[in-house]
Amino acid sequence: MLIAAIAGVAAITIVVMVVVVAMRNRSSKQRGARVSQHDPLTGLINRTLFQDRVASALTRARRDGGLVTLMFLDLDGFKDVNDRFGHSVGDELLRQIAGRLLVALRETDTVARLEGGQRVEDAGRVAMKILKAVAAPYTVGTHELVVTVSIGISMYPIDGDGYEELMSGADTAMYQAKSAGKNTYQYFTKSLRDRTSDRLSLLDDLRAAITNGDQLRLVYQPKVDVSRGVVTGLEALVRWQHPEKGLLKPRSFVPLAEESDLIGPMSQWVLDQACRDMKVWLGIGLRPMRVAVNISDRMFRDTSLVESIAVSLAAADLDPRHLEVEVTERTITQEAERAGRAIERLSDMGIKVSIDDFGTGSSSLRHLQSLPIRALKIDTSFVTNIHERKESAAIAAAIIAIAQCLEIEVIAEGVESLEELARLTELGCSQVQGYLFAHPLPPNEVIAFVESYDRSLSFPSNSASGSSQ
Repeated sequence: MLIAAIAGVAAITIVVMVVVVAMRNRSSKQRGARVSQHDPLTGLINRTLFQDRVASALTRARRDGGLVTLMFLDLDGFKDVNDRFGHSVGDELLRQIAGRLLVALRETDTVARLEGGQRVEDAGRVAMKILKAVAAPYTVGTHELVVTVSIGISMYPIDGDGYEELMSGADTAMYQAKSAGKNTYQYFTKSLRDRTSDRLSLLDDLRAAITNGDQLRLVYQPKVDVSRGVVTGLEALVRWQHPEKGLLKPRSFVPLAEESDLIGPMSQWVLDQACRDMKVWLGIGLRPMRVAVNISDRMFRDTSLVESIAVSLAAADLDPRHLEVEVTERTITQEAERAGRAIERLSDMGIKVSIDDFGTGSSSLRHLQSLPIRALKIDTSFVTNIHERKESAAIAAAIIAIAQCLEIEVIAEGVESLEELARLTELGCSQVQGYLFAHPLPPNEVIAFVESYDRSLSFPSNSASGSSQ
């Protein structure tokens, strides 16, 4: 079977083309040729030999009327291994994965097996074998590691006639497998190619938007304390004013940024702009409060995070006490040591640190106890119709109780009805945000809203609906 696998080696991401072939009883001359044709780390064949094998397989298939199956493999989470444990651990992990591939793909599963009269579904059978082999835990030194693989499949002559076309199709299908949740495989289809073309075009547009900075917008969701009748802070939310598609909400482009190298630059832009906006508001009379910025997992893995935030504050001449950083549970649990150090430093600077979407991940109570976390935000999924859903109310009550015991603030996200608000206040949560109080506001409407809400003692109306992000 022909396989293409993407793997990160050392500090460079390289493409390793893989074919399983018999290596027995070679002369010294043959062994010399093998060295020049194989990846020195994994022993798997390199791009040049891979292309040669594909060309030979296609020639035989055209002559005999058979099929050729090509697979593209991408390791899920390999970059996290390199970032957390270093490249020497990553290199050994790659060697072990290559060894498993060689064992899992017997000679009967190589080129000879999947050329000729094989069925299309045979590729799925072999893909499942690869998924199972790769997913079993690895032991590297003192570390037990788990990685999975996403596989894209294309076939001659169904999906293309030549090497480049088949590789493109398999690559496209592999990204679809990642979008489907990873640790799975996908066959290439023509409709998939069309969707991928749209995705790549949008990615190019987003890269230009971030570079130029003239299409991204920030809007601000007020956080209110209904028991005191005041606005307690603002959460910065990004929008993209696409020149052709109009105003896009985060769900349309943030996942795309997270899959690429753009989430870091975009997060930095949001941080810089939020600091500038808060400085302007304070300068024209906004009473002191904080603006909250969501920090992506990838940005939190950057060792220069604290320094970057300090630069943003200094550039805007903003006191750190006016900034809040929201992180996810995943960041804290998977990057515990690094995240802990960063959170401690941010807290020492006077920056408030909150956990966003709390309840959807796997936070340890030890982290809440040991780290200077100042607030928990109950995820919208537990707030929606909480007055009708006993399970959601029970989870929210538990989060509120934990927060109160640890003297941590708790905020409910996505409040959209008076019934939801009433149930939350019954449970002891008075800080909320959502469409019940205000849609996300453009910067020029923030001060007027805060002043109006502070003067009003009336309950909000129940006319708003929709997503509060």
